[in-house]
Amino acid sequence: MTLPVRYLDLEGRRALVVGGSSGIGLGIAEAFLEQGMKVAIHYRSHEAEARALADRFPGRAFPVGAELATERGAVELVREAARLLGGMEQLVHSAGIWNDGDIDRIEASRLEEIFRVNVFSAFYVVREALPMLRRGAPGNVILIGSTAGQRGEPRHSHYAATKGAIQSLTMSLAVELAPDVRVNLISPGWVRTPMAEEELVTIGPFITGVVPNRRVAEVSDCAHAALFLASQASAHLVGQDLCVSGGALLIVPRGQIVPRVP
Repeated sequence: MTLPVRYLDLEGRRALVVGGSSGIGLGIAEAFLEQGMKVAIHYRSHEAEARALADRFPGRAFPVGAELATERGAVELVREAARLLGGMEQLVHSAGIWNDGDIDRIEASRLEEIFRVNVFSAFYVVREALPMLRRGAPGNVILIGSTAGQRGEPRHSHYAATKGAIQSLTMSLAVELAPDVRVNLISPGWVRTPMAEEELVTIGPFITGVVPNRRVAEVSDCAHAALFLASQASAHLVGQDLCVSGGALLIVPRGQIVPRVP
């Protein structure tokens, strides 16, 4: 990943990146490591990718496997990450699952799972990491939301609802934890990740045709936003939402329907 800016204050800082073995989280973990940070890289099913980073950055990258669908898994993740890092000053929550479905086809088990992974785990990891984040003041929390949480998304109401919850969580914690811990949000639009790859085959031409920036976001776009929020360059940003969407909400505003993908 090409890093146009060097954030000298990040060197030597310690971070846990939840969901750090795939997609946006992987890009953020890599960017942090390239800035000289020590990073615990959480994985669930992408262990090889996490270990590949550990091979590239020996002594600074630490893969940690955990199941986030339970409180116990989230708590054990933070404790193991803290043990490997010797504490932490930074926490990024990028874990999430995404699937589609009309509301009349979303059964209780699927609804509950997406909230456990996307929302509940964010509560648990912030709660568990908070004593360490306060000791390392100024501590820093970055949550990953979505434009779906800002404007809704037909056929993804359960996913959009989780991201709306993350947005509200960010604003609440930002006030509650300041000034010892800064909490901010990154809300990507469509990003080229393994999770979105299949649907982008169909919807990609529509996005590039109407989004003001005329392209789908790359993982690096989100990683650069995370570096800014993690550094003291953003020291006076509290409870802010960096919408990394190429201007999508300007032309697909709240309530407007994006064409269905067959």
